[in-house]
Amino acid sequence: MAEVSSMQQAVEVLRGKGLSNRDILSNVDNSHFPFDDEEVVMTFIDLQIECSSDKDFNKLVAYLYDFDLKD
Repeated sequence: MAEVSSMQQAVEVLRGKGLSNRDILSNVDNSHFPFDDEEVVMTFIDLQIECSSDKDFNKLVAYLYDFDLKD
């Protein structure tokens, strides 16, 4: 995964566009993004790349919901 800050930046962009945590989790693994906003689609593609493993996806969930993951 790229830097965690990249994940945080992606989440901030998506939240800034009005997406909820559920919206983010529901769409991060899609092959087609149902959004007209190109910035949202490109941000999801970046986030998808960062969350390519289960461990990285778990980090996203933890970040979204303020969980403390112990490795």
